[in-house]
Order: sequence, then C-alpha cells, then structure tokens
Amino acid sequence: MAWLINSPLLSLSIVFATYCIFGWNVGNNALSLTHSLVEQGKTWGWLLEYDTVFLGLHILAGILVLSITASLVAPVALITIVFGSGFKSDNRAMVSVLWWTFAVVLMVCWLGYFVRILVLLCAAVLGKLELQNQRYPQWQVLLMLMMICLGGFGLGLFAFYIRI
Repeated sequence: MAWLINSPLLSLSIVFATYCIFGWNVGNNALSLTHSLVEQGKTWGWLLEYDTVFLGLHILAGILVLSITASLVAPVALITIVFGSGFKSDNRAMVSVLWWTFAVVLMVCWLGYFVRILVLLCAAVLGKLELQNQRYPQWQVLLMLMMICLGGFGLGLFAFYIRI
C-alpha cells in the first residue's frame, strides 16, 4: 500500500477518469445542443449545418481541456493579469468591479456548468501537484497533463459514441 502513496498513479488515474466523464458528458449533450443551436440559428437567418456545429462543439470542448491544462503553467502570472491590472485608477476599479460582478452573476446563473469546469480545473491541479511532487520539470508536467487530459477526454467521447 505504501507504493500507492508514493506513486502518482492514483492521482493521475483520478484526473484521467474525470476527463473521461467530461468527454462522456460532452458526447451525451452534443446532439441536443447541436439541434437547438441549429434551430436557433435558423430563426436568426444563419445557415448552420448540423455536422459543422456538432464538430465545432467537440473542438470547443477540446480547446477548453487544453486551456485548463495550459493555464496551470504560470498560475501566478495569470492571477496577476486577471486580478491585478484593474485597480490602478478609480475608473478602472469601477469597471473592474462591474465586470467581476457580472462574472459572478453568470457563475451563479450557470452554476452547473461552472461546477463542471471547476471540477476539471481541480483535477488538473491535483495532477500537476502530484507530478511536481515527483520532481518532474515544468515542461514534462505540462506535456504529461495535456496527454492525460486529452486522452481521457477522447476516450470518454469514444466510449460514448461506440456505445451507440
């Protein structure tokens, strides 16, 4: 049992399983979301094809997986850019407060989506911390996390579509 505690295998399998479940959920919701987006596009006069929207949703989910993983490379710089630049003057502080208020309202309104993204982020942070604890260099941590997260996402999508 001690080998399991010293090995990053358990944490990385949790990360992999989390992204597999996300891939399954994307596959499960893609058809209904594609249909509603195409129908909504028809009312606005857009000529959207089902296949294009369907593929676009999967690509967008893949970009979300990559951006969550890439955001872990320099979290301090990202936090400084997001939170620190808005309070240099009174006007910028007011706009920043309004912007963050709007963001919090969106988070509360779409709490289910926000929680899913937060779970993905927490799983990726768990994997990053475990790999850093094993003394891997930063570039290897990023590469391994991208492979694990995209592999899990792809396997979840594949498992959903092979089931049908």
